[in-house]
Amino acid sequence: MGASNWEEHENMCLKYLKGKFGKYADFISLGGSDSTVPDIKVVLKNGKSFWIECKSPKSQSGQFVVIPNEDTFVFSPRNHTSPNEFTDFIIEEMNKNYEKYVNAGTTGVTIDIDIAIFSKWIKNMYSQKGVKFFITGVNDEKFVISSINDFSEYYSIVGKYREKKSGSRDVSRSKQEYLADDMLNENILEEPEFEYGSKMRVKSPSISDKQKIDLNGVRYMFSKSDDEYYTVRVLSNTNNANVIFEISLTKEEGMSDDEFIKILCEM
Repeated sequence: MGASNWEEHENMCLKYLKGKFGKYADFISLGGSDSTVPDIKVVLKNGKSFWIECKSPKSQSGQFVVIPNEDTFVFSPRNHTSPNEFTDFIIEEMNKNYEKYVNAGTTGVTIDIDIAIFSKWIKNMYSQKGVKFFITGVNDEKFVISSINDFSEYYSIVGKYREKKSGSRDVSRSKQEYLADDMLNENILEEPEFEYGSKMRVKSPSISDKQKIDLNGVRYMFSKSDDEYYTVRVLSNTNNANVIFEISLTKEEGMSDDEFIKILCEM
């Protein structure tokens, strides 16, 4: 298998931005699978920069962990961000109907509050990362660029509380060679060739994309790269209960090319 759907969408958006606006700015893909980093960095001719976030027509747009604690919900210390007035409001509303949400499970329960609060949370989160615009590729030829300030005009938002398996992470540099030795000792792979660096990668005829293995109590997954290698990822073994924001594109006419070019030239 090749790139995942979100990777294909991000590459499609990047290609469009470079082709349409490349003479006015440099567009650099940096986000990848790291959700803490925005997707595309825009470097203007005057040296200033900002970020554009890619969103599929239907996608997820942020989350934070909320945990039950003595018949009330609290903002989890496992979050990578700090609580703010919007997270506080959402949690307060959930606490008014604790029994409705506490057993949400992996299916999840919709949070019934004004979606304007969800929009403000999303805009606040992305603004802190330096994001100024969103782009959605409707198809290979149609792309919608919108300002972060107009988010609720372009996307419908549903907030849900549900359990979600924690994400994956790269194997740390200090552990890569030890993990390779363990794989060799356990004869997990046929004729493996390892590559070390910011990511641990391996080539072997016995690997398939998204294949998972358990080794010394830890689960790993092989993710296909563009070449013959597979990136080794560490999978979490815990479920977090998250407030998750799901969005859908509702307006397919974004700012015009001339409007966006003017911004790139005058910012």
